[in-house]
Amino acid sequence: MKKIYPKLKPNIQLFADPVPDEPNAQNGTEPNSNVSDNNELERLKSDNKLYQSTLKSIFGISENDELGDINQQMIKYNSNISARAAAVNDKIITAEIKSLQGYDTKLLAKVLDRSEIKVFDDGTVTGLTEAVKAAAKEYPAVVLKQDSKPYAPYNPAPVPQPAMTAEEFAKLSYEKQYEFKQKNPDDYKKIIGGK
Repeated sequence: MKKIYPKLKPNIQLFADPVPDEPNAQNGTEPNSNVSDNNELERLKSDNKLYQSTLKSIFGISENDELGDINQQMIKYNSNISARAAAVNDKIITAEIKSLQGYDTKLLAKVLDRSEIKVFDDGTVTGLTEAVKAAAKEYPAVVLKQDSKPYAPYNPAPVPQPAMTAEEFAKLSYEKQYEFKQKNPDDYKKIIGGK
């Protein structure tokens, strides 16, 4: 199963102590730029604080706590990502199962062997059809019967009747018929036989 989140690989050399400058090979003296060395040292300290702060935020460590062993933090971080990716993949598979027609999806979700079902980074699911067929063969109760009738309420709502019958409409004056037509166009169409 592919992971959704990339693994974080920090550059550990960024946390190493700076290497002192080599003596000047031409005249055998130390470099005389103490000011630039101090500036470089301050820049490295600032970078180190920035890197530690960034890693603490990635690993979910508060600013006041120590960073600790980076390798252990990486192992913990990667296992958390793997657990989150597995949970997301499980939800995608469950949604695919719920969308299936002709199956008792609750029972199917419980008995389905998910070991061969794969979810790719783009969200496509493979192996579900084969797993559903295997589950239906082993547990026939997951397949809904085709001859079963759809649910119909015991007391269905009554069909609305027109406001008047064709005989009553014929007895009305022309003005009353026109008024009825304006107020009840659907009933008027039913009375005169229109659609």
